[in-house]
Amino acid sequence: MEELSAEETLLDRKLYFSLDDRTADSSSRTVRRKIDTDLQKIQVLFQEEASASLSALERELRAWTRSHLQGEDIDQVAALATRAREEFSVLVTIGVGGSDLSARVFHDSVNHPYHNLLSPEERGGAPEVYFTGDTFDPRKLMGLLEMLKARNLLQKTLFNVISKSGTTTETMATLMVIRDALGDVHWQQQVLATTGLTPDSVLFRMHEQSPFYGGTLLPVPDGVGGRFSAFSPVGLFFLAMAAGKGETPDTRIRSALKGVGQGHDDFELPYEHKDNIAYQLARWIHLAEEVDRKGTIIFYNYADSSCLGEWFVQLYTESIQERDGGANVIPAKGPTSNHSILNGIIAGPKDKVVLFIHWEELGPDLVLPRDTGVDSKLLEFEGMSMTHMQTASYRGTALDFSENGVSNATLTLPKRDIESVCQLMRILMDTIAVKGRLQGLHLDNDRGNELTYLQDGVEGYKRNFRSFALTPSAESE
Repeated sequence: MEELSAEETLLDRKLYFSLDDRTADSSSRTVRRKIDTDLQKIQVLFQEEASASLSALERELRAWTRSHLQGEDIDQVAALATRAREEFSVLVTIGVGGSDLSARVFHDSVNHPYHNLLSPEERGGAPEVYFTGDTFDPRKLMGLLEMLKARNLLQKTLFNVISKSGTTTETMATLMVIRDALGDVHWQQQVLATTGLTPDSVLFRMHEQSPFYGGTLLPVPDGVGGRFSAFSPVGLFFLAMAAGKGETPDTRIRSALKGVGQGHDDFELPYEHKDNIAYQLARWIHLAEEVDRKGTIIFYNYADSSCLGEWFVQLYTESIQERDGGANVIPAKGPTSNHSILNGIIAGPKDKVVLFIHWEELGPDLVLPRDTGVDSKLLEFEGMSMTHMQTASYRGTALDFSENGVSNATLTLPKRDIESVCQLMRILMDTIAVKGRLQGLHLDNDRGNELTYLQDGVEGYKRNFRSFALTPSAESE
């Protein structure tokens, strides 16, 4: 990491991408030229979208690229969140996969790590927040309802159920249990539905019969798949509800969308521009997979945060693993994972590349005390900040990989705040879009949609689940 000049602060820094020269791709010039030619063509195709109608993007499942510009949706989210924060003490997000992973990232990355243990005043008026609806295992759902009842909070809880089709079985089974717990009379007034705004959605039809909270539905927009929905009402409502001290739902949304907008603008720069990170990152990953035959990407978020890695696993594998191609992704967090998988990366199969996420500023810091009288081996660390130690750990790990021939790259962010987190997420989404086209996932598809944005592989498990669920078990016979 280069030194900052006297007049430059961390707040002035931009997100940037770096490759370790010692492990940069060694592929032939011919291969690199071909990929660069492909990237030029891909950028031309994406640039044509700038003038395309929203309806055209919806058909291609790329409407998510304009989520940050959908003023009506944004205003609706801010208004509903402002009202709901006055009326409820608890928010429960009911969803699975793309319907809740972005909210989990926001909570894990920027909310107070002990958010729910703070008083309402300490939280800046934000409600307690919980997640459910991603499994049939009843343990945590049962515990959640027992806890809310015991604390007299069940009737002060807003349940945000998220499913575009309203048929996601894990999510809707959870909603049915919650409906039973609330009672049949006015349960809808404690449920806000985020769903597709057509009769194809079960939640839409339920709302028509008896309106949900606020008398309205939040949309999962057409052309926006779950794993690309972070900056639609799917993710923004949670972000607005959890606004903390010194924030309002509106200001928090605007901060998030500022980061998204920066990522969007950078994506429109020439593909070879240093600030157009999505193209650089897609190129590096594609070379690693297609030329160097690396089958695993280690997504190494160098922070005490797991959800960003879980989100990226879904984003990458559900989008890129098509036609028998695409790497696996293993989420890691530094330095915690150094004590679990680092040896396998260095000494195990040479089939891995590492993508670091490095945060120059983690937030409020701690400094190790001086004159502690501890063992002499620890004295040298006295007076150091923990952020400095975290950065030193990242640098040491990256150098160790490089010296052992493990190709690695780094996305460096100036600080861990909502703007930077959202800019990073948008860049990673754009990276997937470019990578999909490098793999040709937009070609030869009879249905006309890019395979990058589809998820047909899950249909088999859904059919099998239904078959087994509806077959009487031996215990019930």
